[in-house]
Amino acid sequence: MAKNLITGGFGLFGTYLARELLADGEKVILFQRRSNLPPSAADLEGSVEIHSGDIGNWVQVLEVLKKYDIDTVYHTAALLSKDCENSAANGFRVNVVGTVNILEAARFLGVKDVVFVSSGATYGLKNPPKQVFNDTLQNPENMYTTTKVCCERLGEQYYRQYGVNFRAIRYAMVVGPTRQISYYYGDWSGITERTAQGQPYVIHSNPDAPCAYIYIKDAVRAMVELKKAEESRLRQRVYNVHGFMATLSGVAEQIRKHIPDSQITFEWDKSEAMKMANSGVGYEMDNTGAFQDFGYQTRYLLKEMVEDFIKEVRAGRAN
Repeated sequence: MAKNLITGGFGLFGTYLARELLADGEKVILFQRRSNLPPSAADLEGSVEIHSGDIGNWVQVLEVLKKYDIDTVYHTAALLSKDCENSAANGFRVNVVGTVNILEAARFLGVKDVVFVSSGATYGLKNPPKQVFNDTLQNPENMYTTTKVCCERLGEQYYRQYGVNFRAIRYAMVVGPTRQISYYYGDWSGITERTAQGQPYVIHSNPDAPCAYIYIKDAVRAMVELKKAEESRLRQRVYNVHGFMATLSGVAEQIRKHIPDSQITFEWDKSEAMKMANSGVGYEMDNTGAFQDFGYQTRYLLKEMVEDFIKEVRAGRAN
């Protein structure tokens, strides 16, 4: 039985990835600062092991990998944009030092695979290209995206220099129950989660701005498929993975088909900060490399995503 460590184990990626791996009959250890599963992940109780620790602490990272004789690390832990902007030093410690700790421990202990979550936001926030490819020039414009580009290059170097089997995926707007619902980037997920909970929801983003969506179940499946891919098929270490393009007005229309009495209102914030946030998710990512090299195909388009998202929330998997 393969033994998997998921960093950031209680987050959106962590819990859904754990469910995916458990369904494959694999062992899962969640590495997280807290020690008790959140209510949204109560279904994992008794099926996973929890190891409390700090990704920024080299000794604790080494200890958990050694204790469980880990085969694969799925590295999803990271501070997001707001926290990185509040403290660049803390963003560096968690995101970059944390990744180095994983890579160095994997090298030292002979861990078979390290799979990393990166971001399509590394292509730019103010005016990204309308379509991005795996070889499109990256243009990080804040601390969060700077750390993600840095971690990609570190992973590639550890592969070249030490043979650490580093593989990574860049995603655009990942949505699903328990995603952080912030002011500038929360609408894309919050519109479905809150209405499925029977709450009114006010949208502040441009209702007709296109967004590069991917549903969490597609996102975690892509990670597992990349991990399982034969090395001879991979032409690079980092891949773009995309779901579909949609607008918030289109998402609202789909939600009303399932929840006719949903209370969704639009109060468009036309500030420069919101314009940049909307622009930063308005690009389409080319999936060709992911399809050709490890067989990724999107299963959840807009209709399927909204339907399943609502079911997940009603099953108790939301905040």
